[in-house]
Parts: sequence; C-alpha cells; structure tokens
Amino acid sequence: MRLLPLLLLALLAAPARANMANPVQPGTPAGEPAAALDGLRVAREVLTLDLRPLERGRPFAVIEVTYRIVNTGQGRVVPLDFVALGEGVDGAEVWVDEQAVAVRRLDSLAVPPLWTIAKSTPALDGDALPYEADDGFGTPTGLRFEAPIPTGQHTVRVRYRVRLGSYDAGDHPNRVWQLAYSLAPARLWDGFGQLDVAVLVPEGWDVATSLPLRRTPGRLEGRFRGVPGDVLAVSVRAPAPPLRLPLRIAGFVTALVIVGFFGVVSGKLAKRSGRGVWWALPGTALGGIVAGVALVAIVATADDLGDSSAYGYGTLLGMMFVGGPLAILVGAALTQAIAVWTHRRTPPASPPPDERYRLN
Repeated sequence: MRLLPLLLLALLAAPARANMANPVQPGTPAGEPAAALDGLRVAREVLTLDLRPLERGRPFAVIEVTYRIVNTGQGRVVPLDFVALGEGVDGAEVWVDEQAVAVRRLDSLAVPPLWTIAKSTPALDGDALPYEADDGFGTPTGLRFEAPIPTGQHTVRVRYRVRLGSYDAGDHPNRVWQLAYSLAPARLWDGFGQLDVAVLVPEGWDVATSLPLRRTPGRLEGRFRGVPGDVLAVSVRAPAPPLRLPLRIAGFVTALVIVGFFGVVSGKLAKRSGRGVWWALPGTALGGIVAGVALVAIVATADDLGDSSAYGYGTLLGMMFVGGPLAILVGAALTQAIAVWTHRRTPPASPPPDERYRLN
C-alpha cells in the first residue's frame, strides 16, 4: 500500500502539471496615451477591444481607439506615448484626420503608476482572478507618435495589437484569457465627454467585464459620460470542451466494470477452490485499488479540460488524499459485495472421478 500515493501521483501528474507553478501569465499593458494635454478636450472616444483572434488560436487582442479631439488653443504637434512593455505590442498604426502618421518605438519610457493599476480581472464563476502586467524584463519601452492638432475639431485613430494574459501557466485548452485596459490616463485631457466601448469576443464564449456592458451575440457594448473607471478589465474563456462530460461518465463506467470483473472472478475462485468468501478479499482489495485509481485519473483528466482557474492545488490534493482513498474504499467494498453474491450463486466444484467413486 505504500506504492498507492506514488501511483496516484503518477496518474495525476499529467493533467495537473499546468498548475504546479504560478498560474498567472502576464499580459501586455494597454491603455490611454500619456502626454501634456492642456487645451485639448476629447468630445468623444470610441474604444474597441477585439478578442476574436482567440478563436483562431492567437492569444492577442486588437485595440482600436478613435478620438474626436477639440483644440481650443493654438495648433500644435502633440507627442502621445503608449506604454509597450516587453514584446507584446506590434502592428501599431495611427491616423490623424485619416492621414497616416509615423509611429516609433521608444527604448526608455517612464511608466506612470496608472498603467499598472489592474490587479485582477472579473470572475466568470467563483472569485476574481489575479492579473499581472508584463514587466518587460528590463527598461520599460513604449510607442510614440506625434499628432499635428490644428485649432478646431480633429480625429485621431490608433490601432495596435497586444498579447493577452491568462490564468494558467501551461497550454491549457480552457484557460481564462485576461486583458486590462487602463482608462485612468484619459483624465489627463483638458476635458472628456463621451466614451463608447465595444468588446468583441468569439460567439458562445464566456466573458465578464469590470464595467457594466450590454451583451449581444459576440459583442458587449456600453456608453458612458466621462471616464467611468480607472481600468476596463476583461476575462474571457472558451466553452468547456465537449469531451469533458463523456470522460467523466467513462471514468465511472470504467470503475464499475473493473469492480464487477474483480468481484465475479474473486467470488468464483474462492467458491470453486472450496474456500469461504473471505478468501476473496485479496482479489477484491486489488479490484478496489484498480477501480479507484482509474476513476480518479479519468475524472481528473476530464476536470483538467475545464476551467483551469477552478482546478488547482486544492483540487489536486483533495483528489489525491481524500477522493482517491475514498474511491478505493468504496470500490473495494462494492467488489467484495459482488464477490459474496457470486460466491453464493456459484455451485461448488465437482470432486474428481476417483473421489466420487471412493465416496460411493
């Protein structure tokens, strides 16, 4: 029996390996630009966070922001800085009044605390999930473009791609993807009117946002007066894989088949050897161990296909030290019960011909 915990650990190691490290994978910081914005007012901002690349297996979000800016002062060229830590930002494009503007990467950029304010993303079920922003592994970098803003009203459109964070350290099939977009720097403008937000997600996926947004198929949207919060945090997850339920059912069916097989064989062997039913105990104990380990291993594999945020150390330890032993005990008891039933209904073995002659 000393080998039992090791056997359970070996069977559970494969589905649990993704949780044996920090499950939070950092995402790329994203948000409003930082700049000296005196005299510049945003009459309207349209923010679109497109997470549909996830459906194609690409862990990125495309962010597009359109600003309708009113310059009440003299015309000027405004340098706007976007934080771009690490290697998670690319494909940056900028248009001012639909004219393309060059974007350059900065090797060093002071990171305001407003950019790293998000510590979690909303719960899809259960508790909120920890969120980490990529620290860039060195000097913070960024993107800068210089927008010529004459007096009057103008449009600035920005589009770029960021790497999403996730709640899972491995390549989990049903991980929770996370995005935190900092809205707080928008308060640096000289005024802020209306914010229109749209979050695009693959249809049928689970999604939760930190701001109250109205959901329609494949889309969440909302309209706000002023800046509605410091951050817009998003959690999104694919539907549970279709194999999850069949696997769980297969686990119980497999365990029952093993219990039945060992029970019948043990009961018949005990009866035909002319021994009492208690001689079936070694076989029924082995049947309970095999059935319990098979059940726990298959159910653990099925559970690991589900939401990775709900399957961590606690679940693993519970299955190993509570669920596993309990499954073995129940399996052994059922196997012994079947052995007793089989023993009673199995005719005794016929004596050899010479024994029958001697008896007569």
